[in-house]
Amino acid sequence: MIKLLQLLKEISTSPKAIFLAGPAGSGKSYMNRLLIPQEFQTINSDDTYEELLKASGIGLKQKDFTPDQLSQAAKLQAQARKVTQTKLEKSIEDKNNIIIDGTGAASNPILKKKQQLEDLGYETMMLMIYVSPLVSLERNKNRDRSLMPTIVLRTWRDVNKNIETYRQAFGDKFILINNNPEDAKKDFNIDLLKPYLEDSKAKGKPKTPEEQAKSKQKFDELISNIEQMVNKFPEFDTIDTAKSKIKSFV
Repeated sequence: MIKLLQLLKEISTSPKAIFLAGPAGSGKSYMNRLLIPQEFQTINSDDTYEELLKASGIGLKQKDFTPDQLSQAAKLQAQARKVTQTKLEKSIEDKNNIIIDGTGAASNPILKKKQQLEDLGYETMMLMIYVSPLVSLERNKNRDRSLMPTIVLRTWRDVNKNIETYRQAFGDKFILINNNPEDAKKDFNIDLLKPYLEDSKAKGKPKTPEEQAKSKQKFDELISNIEQMVNKFPEFDTIDTAKSKIKSFV
């Protein structure tokens, strides 16, 4: 009987890992503070990357980077990922409760990490935040470290096409919150994007006509993808439901 009680105790105290996903400007940090217990350790390479960018003196606005600064920023991002991986490995070794904060744009690495953590005795959950592409662009514009609008849109597409993949993988431990403001525009068209896209080009050498044509084709495909996705609203959880699910999980 004592051994059974001890086993039940060990099962009930398994370490927890919550994957936090969402596009730029979705409000992940806010939802983290609102819904997830403070004792969870957040693992996010963007935090380290931002610190490295500030220390380097090249600034935080990607659209203003020169080609040399873009190259330097890429190296700093790789360095940030390495530092973050070391931090994650130490947290796992210590069996800490963790939040793995990323966009979720690539599903395979997330699902692989999910399986690795579960093999190590972790229980896993995903909290995913949804906003419209226009909200994502507007919030990105007002952030200290802003990305080029085309990258914001590409990430929005890649994140949201994974919703059902994550829902199936995490089952009843998947939460999807709609964090659009009440006055967010529901109708999507290219004209609404123009104010954001006019100042979106990074500095660099001029493109050849062939490169310009290829870029335009990719952009047109991106917009077409988003137009097909944006009005297909998935099933969302309420904040109260999310709180209840997380409370049961932790």
